[in-house]
Amino acid sequence: MNIKKIVFIFLCLMLPLSALAAPEFSSENRGPVKVTSDRLEVDDLAQTLVFIGNAVATQDDVTIQGNRLTVKYTGEKREIEQVVAEGAVRILQGTRVAVGERAVLYHLEERIVLTGSPEVRDGENYVKGQEITVYLKDKRSVVTGGAGGRVNAVFAPKAEENP
Repeated sequence: MNIKKIVFIFLCLMLPLSALAAPEFSSENRGPVKVTSDRLEVDDLAQTLVFIGNAVATQDDVTIQGNRLTVKYTGEKREIEQVVAEGAVRILQGTRVAVGERAVLYHLEERIVLTGSPEVRDGENYVKGQEITVYLKDKRSVVTGGAGGRVNAVFAPKAEENP
């Protein structure tokens, strides 16, 4: 099982999580993926890889942190079905930060769901609600409201540059 390939795909698909701005990079020609955790469990019968305890995956300027990172795969080719990050999930890229208690990547559907008080922040800009869903193929996001069914967002204007 090529762990680097699985984590690379996970990172590439998680990057568009910023509901505030379109990604400014390509997944091509990215550097190596580095993963650390307190423990790694591989179960071929259950078809899972589980990084447990202070799991941190880093590639170039993107870092994903969580208490647990589970990769579910299927078939002889070990194709990824689902990736689940749980417990104090934090995704960092430059000034953009996405946080929540759980992030689920549905690989075949190309959809990511962030729950557990999810929030995406870029500087002074942010959006938060009960659930943030990113549809990767369509390059769109849907945020559903939290308490009282409301979404909260702040979009600060950019300062103009002087010529």
